[in-house]
Amino acid sequence: MSNASLLLPLISGIALWLAFPPFSIFALAWVGLIPYLHFLTRRPGWGKTLLGHFVLALPYFGGVLYWIPRVMVTFGGFGWPTAVGVFLLLLLLLAVFLFPFTLLTRLVAARSEQQALVCAAGFWLLTEVLRNFYAVNGFPWALLGYSQYPYLWIIQIADIGGVYLVSVLLVLVNAALLALFRFRAFKFVALAVSLMLAANLYGMYRAYSWKPAKAKQVSAAIVQPNIELAAGKEHYATKYFEELPAAYRRAVHAGARWVIFPEAQNPYFFTQDFYYRNFLTRLVSSVGADLLFNSTSVESETRYFNSAYMLDKGGKVAYRYDKQHLVPFGEYVPAKEWLGFFDPLTHEVSSFTPGKDYGLGRVGELKFATLICYEGIFPEIAREFERRGAEIFVIITNDAWYGRTAAPEQHLEINAFRAIENRRMILRAGNSGYSAVIDPLGRFRRKTDLFESDLILADAAGYDGRTPYSYLGEWLNIVLIGGTLPLALKRGAKASRGKVSKRRR
Repeated sequence: MSNASLLLPLISGIALWLAFPPFSIFALAWVGLIPYLHFLTRRPGWGKTLLGHFVLALPYFGGVLYWIPRVMVTFGGFGWPTAVGVFLLLLLLLAVFLFPFTLLTRLVAARSEQQALVCAAGFWLLTEVLRNFYAVNGFPWALLGYSQYPYLWIIQIADIGGVYLVSVLLVLVNAALLALFRFRAFKFVALAVSLMLAANLYGMYRAYSWKPAKAKQVSAAIVQPNIELAAGKEHYATKYFEELPAAYRRAVHAGARWVIFPEAQNPYFFTQDFYYRNFLTRLVSSVGADLLFNSTSVESETRYFNSAYMLDKGGKVAYRYDKQHLVPFGEYVPAKEWLGFFDPLTHEVSSFTPGKDYGLGRVGELKFATLICYEGIFPEIAREFERRGAEIFVIITNDAWYGRTAAPEQHLEINAFRAIENRRMILRAGNSGYSAVIDPLGRFRRKTDLFESDLILADAAGYDGRTPYSYLGEWLNIVLIGGTLPLALKRGAKASRGKVSKRRR
């Protein structure tokens, strides 16, 4: 019988949580899974394995996403008991998507503990890819690789296999360290050390020697207006008819030829409100700089979109993009026909229509793509825009919902990976912050503080060229996952140490 303790999964779950903001002890992710891998490779009974999985998953996901219940209570009208209950259901769902890692590692460990450790990184990769595409229409927040944002060199490999490749390297190092202590598996350790060294050398090259080729450049301004989420008419009138226009004029006076407003609460619908539309178009045509802004687009009572518009310097609509990946239980209710019994909880949820077009905008000769808030956490959306010719990304977001929690920082660092994966600059306009200029290496060249009105002036540089990840997409990850399966099924040449000792008895 196994003597694996449930304290081991708990230690791992806490370590992974602490690797993320607000703590950002990113080094813990390189060793944090060792206790859990030791637990699994001691081959606990299946009941204990299942319990251990949840003991790992709850502090990991619950710690990183602790801010969700507060959002539901403050802005969703939920009571605390209901909010906590819904949050626990989300954690349960995330734990289910992580379970293939536990299941497959434990199954292989029954045959060979060393083999299970060799396969662990591929099994983890499988769970992250599945979570990106299938958990409530995708929920790739808290992917393990995101914890490494402070480690500039290592995150540069994201342009080869996305943030997933960083996760793979993390799990591989954890497994190799355990294999060294348990089995003296020097070949496996040599492989992990070689890959770690190669990744660091590659990151050093990208950070200090590589110079991406700029395509076009335009003077831009990012406006952070700090608009409140639930305020009276006077507040919104002041923001949209006084403060934002004043910031626009100030930016143009400072030399900006392209001004970007964030996603924000706005009771004035550009397509429906004649006075607001006329005011905005006259403002832009009189001042003479392109303006990108957010508004709800209403086409009928049941068909409306979360949209980004751009008015050219003549005040005419030159671009519109409709958000494609909506926020579940925020902008729409997944499987609403099946959730009628949840109506008291979901009747306040909006019913936006998802957009379908990956259209690009132009400022002069510079081609840009807009990602609206939640879309910035999905690698495939940014990659598709890059494939279609985007030379720079704009992310407009409203993170005021999160308050002064770790969520805005987590969201910002996730967005930085989109810059690395595609080697494109990002102009990020946040209503309440963080607004930032992110270079193709993922570094913050400019960054605002939270809950302050601010203005960033920057040269928006478009970049040419494509990365391996933008070419291959998830194919490299699919190959890594597929390559793990034969290893998992292969009969080990040597029995694990635990089995050998049992035979000797």
